[in-house]
Amino acid sequence: MQILEINVPDNKTRLVKQFLKELGVTVKVKKQSSIPNADTIAAMAELKAGEGRKFKSVDELFGSI
Repeated sequence: MQILEINVPDNKTRLVKQFLKELGVTVKVKKQSSIPNADTIAAMAELKAGEGRKFKSVDELFGSI
């Protein structure tokens, strides 16, 4: 037996699962991990340390980018 992991767009999952089942392939859905990446972890640490900038409005935020 071989295991094949594929990423399928949410709107196509049902179609792909149905196709694979018709081919006799066992289908098990694996949920994506919610572990943050290194950039997100660094940003969270920065905020916990009291660093970072505060903005009074969304326009001010986007203006700073």
